Amino acid sequence: MLFMGENDNRLIFKNYEYFKAVIEEGGVSKAAEKLFISQSSVSKYLKRLEDNIGHKLFSRKSYPLGLSEAGELYLKYINQIFALEREFRANIAEWKEDLRGEINIGIPFFHSAIFFPAILLEFNKKYPDIRIRAYERSPREITTMLDQGKIDLAVVFQTAYNCEDIMFEHILSERILFFVNKSNAVVQDIHFDPNLEINRISSTEFLQFRNEPFVLIKKGHNSRHLVQNYFDKFNFKPNIVLETSNISTAVNLVKAKAAVTFVPEMLLKFEEQAADVLCFHVDDPVLQREMGIAYSAKNTLTKQHRFLIDISKELIPDCLKSGKNTVRQG
Repeated sequence: MLFMGENDNRLIFKNYEYFKAVIEEGGVSKAAEKLFISQSSVSKYLKRLEDNIGHKLFSRKSYPLGLSEAGELYLKYINQIFALEREFRANIAEWKEDLRGEINIGIPFFHSAIFFPAILLEFNKKYPDIRIRAYERSPREITTMLDQGKIDLAVVFQTAYNCEDIMFEHILSERILFFVNKSNAVVQDIHFDPNLEINRISSTEFLQFRNEPFVLIKKGHNSRHLVQNYFDKFNFKPNIVLETSNISTAVNLVKAKAAVTFVPEMLLKFEEQAADVLCFHVDDPVLQREMGIAYSAKNTLTKQHRFLIDISKELIPDCLKSGKNTVRQG
């Protein structure tokens, strides 16, 4: 049982950001660098905190430092305090007539350039004194930041979350397309309409590419997870010649007749399709993902959060239909 030591009159939740920094950085020295304070100051803080609580909060036998049972309990409570503090600040901001403050939102690298400018401009028309801080990160980093309470909202794909604590509002569905060069020998045996931007390919037809060289997006990306599940469904073992984080690299290798690949459909809206590349959508099952806005169910949304969510749900599909950043006039 957790108990208080002799100094229980002290605030045990004071400077809790020091404790979180040690967890996030995996040690005292890196936490001190992040906090711009000396290593000895962090060490003394942890000792006073543990003396005050009466339990060790870290297991110092491993690196990075691991939490003890008491440390896990303490982290649970400071996360609740952090959420309450954010909620309080948001509610206080609504009282002010000038509505100052900021909203933190996470957006995947590739998608940020496509639709964020239109969202920012529209939001600033109504709330010019509220700062939007956008964190362009990988989908995995964004989900971690949302879980840790570092951002208020996140543009994510639904497969990233199966958690009761996270709310998800759907925006659109996006297919993952199969790209192949027109000169590929296998594609000659598949029926397609050369006048269509995107043709359909059945799973039976796709399996004919079993021996072709594949370039795939690296593991950890949402699209790779979906493609891998598709492979596993048919016990398909692709001949992977390269894994990359750069979609353009994968497409260029298809253009060069060096490989086949999978690409998010959104790419077609912003890059002209090469004349020598064919795009297919696979079915049975359809290979697609659901994009939306996610936020913590524990946090109370302000009307500014709600407005940002609503215009994102409206403008993101508009951007994709027009194939460019859409800014409303007037």
